[in-house]
Amino acid sequence: MIKIIRHLLSSNRADVIESDLLGSYFDWYWNDTSLGYNEIEKFKTKNSVETGQFVHKLFFNYDNENTRSIMFNGFSKVFNKVNYEKVIRIKCNLNINHASFKKTSHLPIHQDNTSKNYMSLIYYINDSDGDTIFFNKKLKEIKRVKPKKNTAILFDSNILHCGCNPIKSSTRGVINFIFKGNEKNILYR
Repeated sequence: MIKIIRHLLSSNRADVIESDLLGSYFDWYWNDTSLGYNEIEKFKTKNSVETGQFVHKLFFNYDNENTRSIMFNGFSKVFNKVNYEKVIRIKCNLNINHASFKKTSHLPIHQDNTSKNYMSLIYYINDSDGDTIFFNKKLKEIKRVKPKKNTAILFDSNILHCGCNPIKSSTRGVINFIFKGNEKNILYR
């Protein structure tokens, strides 16, 4: 299941998120890879390019790690339309225009979670040309979504997917949620 949700938030909230996260005062941290090193080779194609990315962890709830950013409470209120049983991760990703990236390039393909009943939601912070690409198990492209501010993609966390660095735009900003939930009532609260 891959569902595109336009206008997830009010226009005012979307504008505030864009200006706050892409403005001068939000703390971004550089990661040399977009995935863990052991994950990069798992679903590699001839078009896979690892460029690294800026990240900001809002909430991590893996095993014994339970990390919350001071911004978590604000984000949980902003995204109060998302109904879930258990949040696994909320993370902001910022990809930048990169000289080695071509139209055929994409970041490493991955799954957010391999278990059933886990959902992912990618929220686009800004308009950009760095698409999100979904693949079948044979690594054949099945869907491509162009980032549009205040649009979200809701999908099963075990679906193979990846992002792309922007080529024309300077930045591509997303907020990635992984949570346990039921897609039938995921947008009701």
